[in-house]
Amino acid sequence: MTAISPADGPVAVTGCSGFTGAHMVRELAIHGYRVRACIRDAASWRGQDAVAYLGRVPNVEIVDGCDLFVPGSYDAAFAGCAGVFHTAAVLGNSADGKSQPLGSGDVAQDVYEGGLVGTRNVIDAVNASGTVRRLLYTSSMAAVRPREAPAPDGYEWTETDWASDGADDAAWNHPRNSYTRSKVDTERFINAAADASGGAWDAITMNPAMICGPVLFRAQVGQWIEQIGRLAGGMEPNWPSRYDTYYDIIDVRDLVKAQRLAAESTVDHRAGHGGPRYIMHGSGGRSAVRLGTEVIDVIRAHFPRFELGAPATVTTGGEPVRVESRGVNDCKKAKTVLGATIRPVEETIRDVVETSVELGIIEPRLARPD
Repeated sequence: MTAISPADGPVAVTGCSGFTGAHMVRELAIHGYRVRACIRDAASWRGQDAVAYLGRVPNVEIVDGCDLFVPGSYDAAFAGCAGVFHTAAVLGNSADGKSQPLGSGDVAQDVYEGGLVGTRNVIDAVNASGTVRRLLYTSSMAAVRPREAPAPDGYEWTETDWASDGADDAAWNHPRNSYTRSKVDTERFINAAADASGGAWDAITMNPAMICGPVLFRAQVGQWIEQIGRLAGGMEPNWPSRYDTYYDIIDVRDLVKAQRLAAESTVDHRAGHGGPRYIMHGSGGRSAVRLGTEVIDVIRAHFPRFELGAPATVTTGGEPVRVESRGVNDCKKAKTVLGATIRPVEETIRDVVETSVELGIIEPRLARPD
């Protein structure tokens, strides 16, 4: 039996200075697990901030020096563990030659290598442990849904879809596709490695949408949560662009809960729809929300005194930005099989803003009373 519980020994989490990783540690610790929180560099500004928070969470041991680019760096962290939650990844906004000092400095290469080569190092450590029974991998909807998503209106993406399906070779291997390729290739590599273990351990993948939710410490700020905070702080979004778009949101708390439930589940994950993959997304409708209208409306409803920013809706060339929602996403399988729960997206957006203010990440501009 590969299902795990707190009684089976410690578990390890990779990428704990990141947004999902730290929330994963918190979720596991709250539910009675002894957690080894893997951090690349506890002396870095990001590492210090993470350690300051994680050091206050009970039953958490900080393991420093766990680097995706260094073979063997996870061996000590995984020794004696029953499970591993692999959330670490190199993202486009962190592959800057500073956040990943052992990377090449090339964004596309480091994003891809940080996913695939880094995961090889993680799996080598899993195999070396002799005790790990289950690996939980945080992939992405990017591995499910093609970048340009040529789907009919209302098409529902499910766990059987792969972003590589029918992809043109030249487009698929373009540097701008490095994150998507990394997630697809890493998922398949993990599944093959689990098969090759001969039943010693199995693997389960989560495919989340844009991960948002409360900020635990300042170093977590980046990507999607930062943009919501910028709007609440009266600023224009800046990543991946300043333009209006749709947000396909999953609350980080719902994601990490689903991962814990999957780790503890005795069902045959491989036999399910799409194999051992679980899309983690809202349940349609309000789960896909437009940044420049619906997200702003939610912020305004909760914080009516704030002067809000707005994304650009016209390009520098004067052309209107095309804004469209691409298909429908749902996590029916996770809700049915795992008992996953999804909170309202309004709650997620509110909590992003509240914690961003609380931690001093943004300073609201208050509108003058009429």
